[in-house]
Amino acid sequence: MSVDSKARYQFKRMLEDLASKRGRGTELISVYITPDFEIVKVIQQLRNEQGTAANIKSKTTRKNVISALERIVQFLRTYADTHRRPPSNGMAIFCGNVAGREDIADIKLYWVEPPEQITIRMYRCDQEFVLDPLREMLQVKETVGVLVMDRREATLATLRGKRIDIVRKLTSGVPGKHGKGGQSARRFERLIEIAAHDYAKRVAEAANEIFSQISDLRAVIVGGPGPTKDEFLKSELLQDRVKNKIAGVLDTGYTDEQGVKEVVNKSGEILADLDILKEKSLIQRFMEELVAGRGLATYGEREIRHSLELGAVELLLISEGIRKNRVTAKCQSCGHELQETVEDVEKFKKQLSARECPSCGETRLSLVESKDVVQELLELADQFGAGAEFISTETEEGKQLLIAFKGLAALLRFRPAA
Repeated sequence: MSVDSKARYQFKRMLEDLASKRGRGTELISVYITPDFEIVKVIQQLRNEQGTAANIKSKTTRKNVISALERIVQFLRTYADTHRRPPSNGMAIFCGNVAGREDIADIKLYWVEPPEQITIRMYRCDQEFVLDPLREMLQVKETVGVLVMDRREATLATLRGKRIDIVRKLTSGVPGKHGKGGQSARRFERLIEIAAHDYAKRVAEAANEIFSQISDLRAVIVGGPGPTKDEFLKSELLQDRVKNKIAGVLDTGYTDEQGVKEVVNKSGEILADLDILKEKSLIQRFMEELVAGRGLATYGEREIRHSLELGAVELLLISEGIRKNRVTAKCQSCGHELQETVEDVEKFKKQLSARECPSCGETRLSLVESKDVVQELLELADQFGAGAEFISTETEEGKQLLIAFKGLAALLRFRPAA
């Protein structure tokens, strides 16, 4: 399984948890530190902010902000004892009173080294943590190739995240229209055809060279005004590995950087459709195997866990909407342990006080462990060499996986023994 799938899921759940925290006032602090910035300088800046925080009118907010700043400073001092600089991708720190009540202070600190480099330095106090710079890192970062062309010129570019890079520009050298008639006109038209074919060959060679070398090429989108782009695609000059990546052809008004931007602005729906088609294909394959009854598809947490442990799972399908935890409770009287899968751990915890132990009948059950079900299954998949794909809840197929199959399904390599 891709390490990225596992890390991406962990990162996403962490952001969801941080997003759920709320302060009573502007007392939740977000600090973003770039990898090249010295920690001692950050500590000094935070000390200065403590002086500014002393002017906050609300006594409770003032106290909580100063306490949170002190907590961050102490954390950074401890970190600096063993690390002179931040991690290679920088770090984000979140701290504040997350109790959600004015009469109670619960100052918590969270920190993370994100999967990509932090490029901004930030200090902010608000009622919620500032998470947008980290959320942007969850966006698909595969490379998209862009080719815009008409009869006069062509521009080749790449799109990765929100970054557009112009890779190469070509001009055609194709002459304009010839006004004279007769043999001279026919000869001139022939020269135009030769020049146009040479131009198309040069564009194809550039596209083949540039796009075929991109290891994470997700798609190629072609744009431009008029019919030139369509004639080019019919010419069979592109290599199959590039041609097979073409996801859409768009009409644009320009063929320079402005034309590339036009394609990028219009490409969102095309790229979303690619994801949807992939998800539809996976769910359709799962349903076909299920109906065929060959035993090469399964669903349900228990069945999938069993198949994973046998090494039978080829691909795990996980709904992005699933939020479940595997909890373990222990009886303080007889030591009996019970395990269940629940959606709300806090609710389960409260119910335990009145719940009888199935072994001795005493009401002395207490929570001893809680694990995220998806995280646990991803670890099993990683251990036994299974793949994993997350399925959105925005398509009918995705909704079907979440509702009908409780968000978990699997395609199998072989039929597991009963």
